[in-house]
Amino acid sequence: MNPAIARNEIEPLLNALIRQLADQGRATERAIYLRIRKNLRAASSPHELARPFHDLSTMATVRRRRASPSGDANILLARILEKAEQLAAETAEAPTIH
Repeated sequence: MNPAIARNEIEPLLNALIRQLADQGRATERAIYLRIRKNLRAASSPHELARPFHDLSTMATVRRRRASPSGDANILLARILEKAEQLAAETAEAPTIH
């Protein structure tokens, strides 16, 4: 997976989620997603995308368990995860060139 494509697809949604959390005064969650965004921006290889993708998945699990009151934030996170899964699937389907 090309990190630039991953950033272009996921970062706008992540930015919207970060703004939503800031508007709701949820500083701790906002800080977590800021760190995820930082790791996404720093990724220069497909291998380095594993960390932000794993962190997004973990946060989705945590949010489901806590039944967070913010429907908008949950929707944004679901869209981010859907996009990440699409990118990962496209990478898995792409032929390997040696």
